[in-house]
Amino acid sequence: MMAFMQGWKKTALIVTSCVLIIAMVSVWMWVDLGAADGTASVIGASAGLIGLTYALISGNSSQQTSPSLTVANTGKASAVSGSTANTGITLSATGGFAHVSAEETGDADSDGTGDANTGIRLS
Repeated sequence: MMAFMQGWKKTALIVTSCVLIIAMVSVWMWVDLGAADGTASVIGASAGLIGLTYALISGNSSQQTSPSLTVANTGKASAVSGSTANTGITLSATGGFAHVSAEETGDADSDGTGDANTGIRLS
């Protein structure tokens, strides 16, 4: 669960957990065990609700992240006389990818009427 948390979210979760633990131990030390039992139940339920709320909020935002796409080490593309050659990827400009990159693509040759692509073409 901690692997996808960053910055203030992780800090807030740690601080809240520490405060709840300190509160629970303090109640055990200053009141009798009967009152501590009831208080610990309330604190435990509160911690559970905080964790559930965080999981619901975080789970939703992490599912909306778009994947990335990389094209690498493509070969040579040659197009002549109105033909199309593609050794990369052609995709819609609204393809839903968060990050698109092309690395070490091959050569693209065209006679002027052809259409050659070795990387990423957005249509």
